[in-house]
Amino acid sequence: MLFCPRRTTRFLPCLPWVAGCLLWMTVEAGRPAEAPNPVFAAGKESSGPKVGSFTPASATERGVNAAATFAIQAHQKALREKPASQAGSGSQTPPAPRLELVRILGAEQQVVAGLNYRLQLRVTLDGEEKTAEALVWWQAWRKPEPYQLTSWTWK
Repeated sequence: MLFCPRRTTRFLPCLPWVAGCLLWMTVEAGRPAEAPNPVFAAGKESSGPKVGSFTPASATERGVNAAATFAIQAHQKALREKPASQAGSGSQTPPAPRLELVRILGAEQQVVAGLNYRLQLRVTLDGEEKTAEALVWWQAWRKPEPYQLTSWTWK
């Protein structure tokens, strides 16, 4: 229920007070309210970040490091499963490729239902250095694993 200075249980006696509050919120000292926020004005560009866009993130942030570690582990697992599924019956399976993180070259994050991390990674694949871009989705409430590797692209 709305606060009423007369402490009545009915709303009607408070109507003039509520109308006065609304009028006070829109008009300040006889001046009309300020123009709408330019970020929301139609057809005008804003110099700030766009809603839903990727923003730069530090490669030293704990969340970025955790996402990069998860991306390496998830792609390593996918590489191990791939040769086993391609091997025919009776054939010898080749050894699984070894993937290791060298460093994080760049990182961006996007607020969604959780966070998307877009990572530029320098990795070694069986001793050969390569660059990859990984997209990791993180949701803290998703259990038991809050991370999901949504894409991995070799550059």
